[in-house]
Amino acid sequence: MALDDTNIREICFPEGFFMRPYEEGDGTGWCECCIDGGLDVNEASEEVFEKKMLHDKSVNPKNIFFLISPLNEIAGTVTYQYTGDKDSANIHMVGIKKSYRGKHLALPMNLYVIQKIFEDGKKKIFLTTDDWRLPAIKVYLNAGFKPVYHMPDMEERWNDVMRKLSGA
Repeated sequence: MALDDTNIREICFPEGFFMRPYEEGDGTGWCECCIDGGLDVNEASEEVFEKKMLHDKSVNPKNIFFLISPLNEIAGTVTYQYTGDKDSANIHMVGIKKSYRGKHLALPMNLYVIQKIFEDGKKKIFLTTDDWRLPAIKVYLNAGFKPVYHMPDMEERWNDVMRKLSGA
């Protein structure tokens, strides 16, 4: 999916929620947001976080963001990666802690990182996802992303996704 419209929607977090950048010691909380989210994270530890994120050369720790709850705990995370193209970035590893899922937190969290990416001078944003991640795809579409038909079967796959999203 791709986004190149810098006119993003207003970001409205539920009362008491806010975003902040990565701080040392956030790794376990990051993992807790990614467990059971299909992101290949199976345990919550600083070591797993370091391996997945801090050792990834396309990720700058300043581009790892956390959604903080009114209870001052990490409720979600979203990161952006460098692409090798100075004008674009990828949204990467979007996760919400199980106890906060279904509370409409993903859209404002994604809008926040989109704003950060454009503030950093990028002109185009990409992301990849799986066809079965219908709630995530709905959030990305609502954030302004458009399908990218980069493989021969993409039109058929997107038609199937859109049918499922519309309940047809």
